[in-house]
Amino acid sequence: MAGKASEALWYPFDANWYRAEYGAIMDALLSFSDQELEHWYKTEGAPSGHSPNRYFNEEWYRVNCSEAAEAITNGTCLSGFEHYCNGGYKSFSPHYLFSERYYRQRYPDISEQNLQSGGFVNGYDHFLRSGDKEKRSGHLFFDPNTYLQNRPSDPNLSSLTPFMNLLHSEHSLPNSITLSDHFNPAWYHALSPDAVMAVEYGFAPNVLYQFLSTFTPDRF
Repeated sequence: MAGKASEALWYPFDANWYRAEYGAIMDALLSFSDQELEHWYKTEGAPSGHSPNRYFNEEWYRVNCSEAAEAITNGTCLSGFEHYCNGGYKSFSPHYLFSERYYRQRYPDISEQNLQSGGFVNGYDHFLRSGDKEKRSGHLFFDPNTYLQNRPSDPNLSSLTPFMNLLHSEHSLPNSITLSDHFNPAWYHALSPDAVMAVEYGFAPNVLYQFLSTFTPDRF
């Protein structure tokens, strides 16, 4: 049977990742023990919009899940991650390159019954534990084979599965390589200087993220 949210791979707080991600903007975090850091995240970081690990993008979730944004506004949830863990994981997308709906629709074997019998909490849990190893795609704009062909050589990451490799790479990587046939970063750089400026000023981690955040089909 499928377990509860706390048993999913995307659930645990990652102290080492958190230090690397946010330590540059708050030096005090570097001196905290793992336990102190997790407590600080739960009381201060999460409400401020921090992500708990590399698997969940708090900013993306807040912007794209109006239900979570409303819950945060009315005080019933402290963060998007709390909303996701409390049931949002059943249908909402936790990362800009993973869609729960897309994953289940693309692969008919990822049924609720099969997820439960395999002990997976949701499609994302299955993708992280199994699907990524099988080179399945969790999003229209991330093709594992295209990514493996274009990623830079890094011996420290070469053993990782495609999506895991991306998650362990620099946030800016999609600025310079193609992740799928559906998005060319060089084309988008030339088409949308405003998006490039948004990335340069730190409003988005890369141009693909910016594109997916603001995509309007009638512009193209």
